[in-house]
Amino acid sequence: MLGRMLLIPMKSKTTCAVTYPIVAALLKADEFLGPKFQGFSPVNAMQERFLKEFYEASRSDLSRFSEDEIESIASTKSDEMNKWLEKRGFSIKLNPFDEDGFGVASMLSILGEWAKKGAKYSVKTEDGVYYPGVKMTNYGLGFYRIPDSEHMIIEIETRGSDRVYLMMAEAGPTDLDLVEQVENIRKKMRPVESEYSGVAFPKIDLDMKAEIDWLLHLRLQVRGESLPYYQIVQALQQTKLKMNEIGFHVKSAVAMGAILSAPLKRAEPYVINRPFLMWIERPQFAKPLFAVYLDKDVWKEPENLEM
Repeated sequence: MLGRMLLIPMKSKTTCAVTYPIVAALLKADEFLGPKFQGFSPVNAMQERFLKEFYEASRSDLSRFSEDEIESIASTKSDEMNKWLEKRGFSIKLNPFDEDGFGVASMLSILGEWAKKGAKYSVKTEDGVYYPGVKMTNYGLGFYRIPDSEHMIIEIETRGSDRVYLMMAEAGPTDLDLVEQVENIRKKMRPVESEYSGVAFPKIDLDMKAEIDWLLHLRLQVRGESLPYYQIVQALQQTKLKMNEIGFHVKSAVAMGAILSAPLKRAEPYVINRPFLMWIERPQFAKPLFAVYLDKDVWKEPENLEM
């Protein structure tokens, strides 16, 4: 029976890292500039890391997505970009571009259904607070452990090829470090027999907007222009996740604006009742499609999986 729901205001610790839309947006910028594009020039360590470990490693994966899973656009008009984003359910907006500037945007949308539908459940945390949740039997579940962790990793099968993983964790890395944490877990996890009759986990309704600070001032080197490169001066991302007893839906959009520039200075079911990591994998893809650390501020009932 559903317990009394307590609503407690809290500061969000939820963080997410969705790198494929960033890769798609940068690739769109490459395509938009055409033959005059001479490559990216990073101005900080995070950009250098992203280009080496993510952009080069996963850009070939983009062709493996279906047409409705990833889209991108480039334009010299910010209004056109913003209408494109709004049509796809996003509220982030780019400011008007300079005369010689342009923008790119991309969207990743992953919709999945559980191999076997779960049941509605009430997840009770250690401090006695109840949240709307999902309970599943062992059908379509895998159980894993890693050394030196008391928490299990739960694999949930979907009707497609994607697999969803959940693991209780403390708040920790953000941005690219969050993906690295997930990849390290993937390397160490080993299947185990479970003594539990299934799993229960919170439902999720997340809508997060952020500026991608570390991407600002990335240079796009060009030839044949009055100035030697474009630089990114706007970099926004909005990510949504809804998850219930039917499945999950992830949508993440990235929008960037660039200007032409010169150099700058510068028994019981195993219950997930603590904040947890979630990531989605697809066979043959270089990186996780989605990685998120989910705190209690987004543990709530989504009306449906539509966005």
